[in-house]
Amino acid sequence: MTEVVAKEVIIVGGGPAGLKAGEMAEEYGMDYVILEQGSVGQGWKDMRPDLRFLSPCHPQRDWTSLSDRFPIWKLDVDRPYCTAKQFTRYMERFADYFKLNILEQTQANDITHDGDAFIVQTTQGLQYKAPFLVVGTGIFGNPFFPQIPGIKNNPYVMHSHQYMGYEPFKQKKVLVVGAGNSAAEVAIDLCGWSLVYLITRKDLQYFSDTKKLYHIRGISESYLKELISMEIIRYRAHQDIQKIDQNMVYFKDWKMEADKIIFATGYHANIDILRSFKLRVNKNNYPEVSMSGESIQYPNLFFIGPLSYQTSASLVMHGFVKYIPHTMQRISEKLREGQSYFEELDKQKPST
Repeated sequence: MTEVVAKEVIIVGGGPAGLKAGEMAEEYGMDYVILEQGSVGQGWKDMRPDLRFLSPCHPQRDWTSLSDRFPIWKLDVDRPYCTAKQFTRYMERFADYFKLNILEQTQANDITHDGDAFIVQTTQGLQYKAPFLVVGTGIFGNPFFPQIPGIKNNPYVMHSHQYMGYEPFKQKKVLVVGAGNSAAEVAIDLCGWSLVYLITRKDLQYFSDTKKLYHIRGISESYLKELISMEIIRYRAHQDIQKIDQNMVYFKDWKMEADKIIFATGYHANIDILRSFKLRVNKNNYPEVSMSGESIQYPNLFFIGPLSYQTSASLVMHGFVKYIPHTMQRISEKLREGQSYFEELDKQKPST
């Protein structure tokens, strides 16, 4: 028979959101477990190691730390913007510092609900059962491609999530598609090694004008503008791709051939593990949630990190780290309410 492990709270995902939830679960004295299919921070370990963060990480302005009780700037990291590799090391240290109950190499294979509790079946054969489920699987597992004919199974097409550096693209003609930070940084990185084209559907929006981190930030934008003005990056805005046929890209009034087509078009929510639930989602696959991150449809099912979409700030780390304590506080309150209910029932039982 399958061994069943009972907990109060199951947290799925050992990335920044899951780790922050674990810190708060420890603080509230919850009986919890974090299930991570890889190792701590696996989604970030799969990213380009030298990728620079959008948010600063120094004492005067810290938008990167998961907790002020264990700030990242106390470690040996680049300032003001650390790299993905340095952040993954921070997450590992964070899990050790707070002695989080995290099970690595433990994938949530199937999740169901029996009316009283959530049941998580793992690939290791164990079942975890708890009245509260917290999902922090993020977005990195679900890179987004626009609905353009010819993208699927095309060997000339890739997502920026897979980009690890310029080496494979030397002396090649590369088309980068996207108007955000990832597109800008990939295009800049390729300069000097490749013939670079950058295509956007809208105008590029700059951090210096908007002060929004998801626009091209100060450390990239001045260099990007210069490369575009010198036509080292060949840039065209307001372009819609009609179709792609192998390495030929067709626009409304023109076409071009490229050795590689890199879509830096972001991510959608990664909630595939909840396939047995009939969740209502928006166009970006984000579920409907309350202000505490609780599912509108399924009580005691909570979402954290980018999945708990409230505003655009929810999508960046310093934003969702602020929301997670409220989520865990709400779970703590509901746990206490449940305990009070059963304590009252025990009082009403006739003595024997």
